[in-house]
Amino acid sequence: MAKGTFGFADDVTGHFSRHVRFVARTQMATTTAPLGMEVRDPPNDGISSLVFGRKSGALLVTSWDGTTRVYDVDPVSGASTVRHRIDSDFPVLDACFAGADDRAVVTGGLCNAVTYHDLASGTSSVVGTHEDAVRCVAWDEETGAIFSASWDGTMRAWDPRLPAETRLVRSASLPGKAHAMALSRPEDASRRRLVLATSGGKVVAASPSAFLQGAGFDLDRDSTLAHQTRALACAPDGESFVNASVEGRVAWERFAESELDKAQQYAFKCHRTKASEDGEEVLRPFGVNAVAFHPVTGAFATGGGDGYVCVWDGLKKKRLWQSTRYPASVACLAFSGDGRRIAVAVSRERRNEKAEDDATAFSDAVFVRRVEDAEVTPKRK
Repeated sequence: MAKGTFGFADDVTGHFSRHVRFVARTQMATTTAPLGMEVRDPPNDGISSLVFGRKSGALLVTSWDGTTRVYDVDPVSGASTVRHRIDSDFPVLDACFAGADDRAVVTGGLCNAVTYHDLASGTSSVVGTHEDAVRCVAWDEETGAIFSASWDGTMRAWDPRLPAETRLVRSASLPGKAHAMALSRPEDASRRRLVLATSGGKVVAASPSAFLQGAGFDLDRDSTLAHQTRALACAPDGESFVNASVEGRVAWERFAESELDKAQQYAFKCHRTKASEDGEEVLRPFGVNAVAFHPVTGAFATGGGDGYVCVWDGLKKKRLWQSTRYPASVACLAFSGDGRRIAVAVSRERRNEKAEDDATAFSDAVFVRRVEDAEVTPKRK
């Protein structure tokens, strides 16, 4: 097992023509120890996003197969329930829960639309559109606004409670196509930030409430990493965020830009495996496709194209734990709101070498397992 090493270094309401179907099913899942419980009825194409509901604890999964699924999952009993399934004619790239009790889901994807799905009534409506695919969506409970970032190079804020003609509250240009977005939710609301990574190696951030009132990005700088960002995640305290790249590197970054904050930033290599090239042994880098902070301890997990999940103590710059290798590339991962469960999506879209050896050996899957304290608790002296 290779050890990780650190080194500094306009609205279209009424035109919702997609077929949407809500399906509920209860099934028993398969346990694949020590990877965890394999959830039944997973997507059958590349898994694009994965998130737990902060209030409901339900698991939301989207896919390139055009589906959005909401599961109830219990890795202890092995029960897996498809609470809702929403089918569309376009790949779904991202989704989030909305509403104080996770009563709705917001999706975005290649249909170029931001769509609101009421889970109780089973109805769906288009909130608004972009000129290109909607790459990222987020719902901010403080303002009630939906934020979307697109390949058209804009970030837009929507208020779904307003009439269609006034629902678009704000649109701002990004320095490139949106690649990833994360929303920080610290207890101090004044420190809430939306952070985005775009093409061209740029990272920007804004306060959601200030953005709605016309403010610009209060952080606008070059990415710490030389290669394209694949995933972002914000620390629970709202002061830091993690930027993960396609080249097996992760950066710990600060929102503030004082000299002290800059000194605390660093990047490190990870998700690299030994390989032989021209008779020499080298470390081959894999993309870091996913990153998520544990909501209680502040440790963060990364998922890579090498099929591993690693947990890191960002302050001590140490790896705390590494999973058994999953059967394919880790596409997404998420901790539950209480930190007791972790969900890991593995996808044939980013297959690792071992899976490629047998194309019939693996299909896209979602694993859920119980989190042990020792895996996510930094050691403090």
